Amino acid sequence: MTHGFLTIATGDEQYYKMAANLLESYRAFAREPLPFAILADRENADTAAFDDVRILPEPHRNYLDKLAMFDLLPYDVNIFIDADCLAYGDLNVLFDVFAAADDFSCFGRVLPLDDHTGWFAYENLGDLRDRVSYVVGLHGGIYYMRRTELCRAVLRTAQDLLPRYAEFQFLGKFATPGDEPLIALSMALHQCHPIPHDLSYILCYWEHEGSMQLNLPAGSALAVDIGQATRLVHWGTRFTRTPLYRRQVEDLHTMLHGGARPAYACSALRYAVRTAAGRAARLWRRGCGKLRRILRGDRRGETNSEKEQSP
Repeated sequence: MTHGFLTIATGDEQYYKMAANLLESYRAFAREPLPFAILADRENADTAAFDDVRILPEPHRNYLDKLAMFDLLPYDVNIFIDADCLAYGDLNVLFDVFAAADDFSCFGRVLPLDDHTGWFAYENLGDLRDRVSYVVGLHGGIYYMRRTELCRAVLRTAQDLLPRYAEFQFLGKFATPGDEPLIALSMALHQCHPIPHDLSYILCYWEHEGSMQLNLPAGSALAVDIGQATRLVHWGTRFTRTPLYRRQVEDLHTMLHGGARPAYACSALRYAVRTAAGRAARLWRRGCGKLRRILRGDRRGETNSEKEQSP
């Protein structure tokens, strides 16, 4: 039985770069690296580094590409990881973590029907209510998938639910329909369960922004505000554009090329400069905005004064 990881990159080049960074970070910490595949809409220099490349026949180039994974799953047992993640430890342990899970699973919560913190609310399910016995809350950064008919059914049903997306009034604000609400409902319909979310295996950067102590070469990622270390940081696409993420990637590349101390010092200096420049730019924009508001107020005051003085 084959085991391996996969990720997805489609559309803009930035997603391919993120996927390549994820791959390199995985291999940097895996004692015995497993195959790692990519599902993509084209082949390029970044996909060439992966063990398997599968081309999506009809890519959405958004969250919904995750729903089309089944027919392209490269291994008997697969763990999907979002491309905007970086590894800070050996991720192979995830196969042991999910060993007793259902054929389709993830980290999350099984909630009572009257709960309103999951991805869907029971009262909004209409004709599907009789088929659901619990509500699902889940984190879509990792999906565990055995290549079975049950796994196929979960992803197929999630696709079939897409035309009714607005009807179910899912939680969350996505620019396009999100994979997590659709998969959560489909898991409930097929009696698949998430396993309890253990933050030591994946942690969201945006939930602890400003409180993360990160040292990728040392394999250290700590959310200081809750005292929690993790093996995998889910950055979120927005935060992969920050100086801190770029520093992680630079340090990763330095580590992979021998880890010379001066290179780490240069990376730290560039990070400090970028951070300072970002703060200065934000202060400049804030000051300009305040000045514009003051000037607009003065002009409105002059206009009102002129009206009062007119006969």
